[in-house]
Amino acid sequence: MAILTIRNVPDDLYDRLKARAAEQHRSVNGEVIECLRIALSARQPRDTEALLARARAHRHRLETRGGRLTLAEMSEARREGRA
Repeated sequence: MAILTIRNVPDDLYDRLKARAAEQHRSVNGEVIECLRIALSARQPRDTEALLARARAHRHRLETRGGRLTLAEMSEARREGRA
């Protein structure tokens, strides 16, 4: 396994990390690994062109309705994580 050294960690950040590690019954090292795992697993590759096309379509729908979203559109946006 690789070894990672992190320098210049602000004291307040380290204190929060240490407290969170204690809450989770982990070492600080274990908590850092878990934080990295969560942060990196949440990232999904984005299709920029598809996102732009959807944004343009949404903008067009808004413009034709005087700038109002329907409840269904707001619910869809929440499901997609844009809320």
